[in-house]
Amino acid sequence: MYNTTQRISKDMMKQYNQKLILRILMKNGATSKSTLAKQTGLTLPAIADIVDKLENYQLIKNIGASKTDRGRFPTLYDIEEKTLKVIGVGITSKHITIGIYNLKGEKLVHQSEDLPHNTSPEPLINKITLVINHLLQKKGFHRSEFLGIGVGMHGIVDYQKGVAIYPPHLDWENVPIKEQLERAIDLPVLVDNDCNALTLAESWFGDAKEENSFIVVNVDYGIGAGIMIDRKIFHGIDFGAGQIGHTIVDGDGPLCTCGNYGCLEALASEASILEQIQKKMKKGFPTILHDVREVPDDIMISDVYEALIKGDALVLNVVEEAARYVGIAVSTLVNIINPEKIILTGSLISNASKETYSSLVDSFAKHALKTNTKKLEVVKSNLMDHTIALGAASQWINELLLGSLSLKREMGINTLSQNM
Repeated sequence: MYNTTQRISKDMMKQYNQKLILRILMKNGATSKSTLAKQTGLTLPAIADIVDKLENYQLIKNIGASKTDRGRFPTLYDIEEKTLKVIGVGITSKHITIGIYNLKGEKLVHQSEDLPHNTSPEPLINKITLVINHLLQKKGFHRSEFLGIGVGMHGIVDYQKGVAIYPPHLDWENVPIKEQLERAIDLPVLVDNDCNALTLAESWFGDAKEENSFIVVNVDYGIGAGIMIDRKIFHGIDFGAGQIGHTIVDGDGPLCTCGNYGCLEALASEASILEQIQKKMKKGFPTILHDVREVPDDIMISDVYEALIKGDALVLNVVEEAARYVGIAVSTLVNIINPEKIILTGSLISNASKETYSSLVDSFAKHALKTNTKKLEVVKSNLMDHTIALGAASQWINELLLGSLSLKREMGINTLSQNM
């Protein structure tokens, strides 16, 4: 009698092994069959079968023989980056960034736009649709080349349903962005919080390829964290994990948009830093920013960062204090989760002076449990350019290599069948 369970089990094992080979190639680059056999514990005939299948799927390619000191030159295989592409959409409090990437995370084209004046869902989705269609037409890409569209956006996101529950800077509530974007562009869509997207980008293309458990802290207009545990994003039961910006770091601090006092975001975000500096300027505190804009309310965060580079005392004092609060909040995460690595990213980190970054690290070291920092690494991200869009695209790469997306190719069509 036909055994359905056995059939499913064999198919699942084939799929698992195929994805394992793809993950190794993504991580290590070009590799021979014999090396793949050693790394996986599979036999050479099994590896040969898997490699043949993946070549037929056009997901890997034979790049020829490598040069060795002696013996035969082994044939190397690598990811075929030209077959499939992914669109990444990053939605922040100020901008939309859209990028097209190959399977290696290499940026093929990108475009950044300011948010439309009207940020309600319909005009924003129309804007995204226009930009994506323009980029596809500009590069001559066909929809059949794409796994799908990934969206990374700030706020609370139900990644399972693709619903933006509450992005505070857009003033949305329970917007089905996945459904609306799929209808507008006719490609499948995955949606998650921007910090979770950043975390996926770091796990595939950044500083966390080797780590199973790590945290990405994004310090920007707002402040948030992405948490990965055992190579899986931790979302929380209500999708609110990582809201480090609303950790109270000063009980006597200012009112936050969430209604509490002394939240990290109210003390250390770019919006907070700008507000603090503008208030001090109005009170007559000396700063070179008085020569930049006549009216303090016209000062922009870019002006602040330029003044920071020039060593302006007022700016340095405010930004160092913000960095100290970030260090306290990061230590709280480390004390609770005990990760292998902390990756710091965002505009404040990329523009931080040596003194500012030292304030953050010193504050963190002072407040974190020593038992939780013996093996911990704290690093700046090396993925600073349009990372949210790359992270958004990485949702599809993660689904392809670790999720339920099938590798089986359809007849003559450059798409993958989807079992989600």
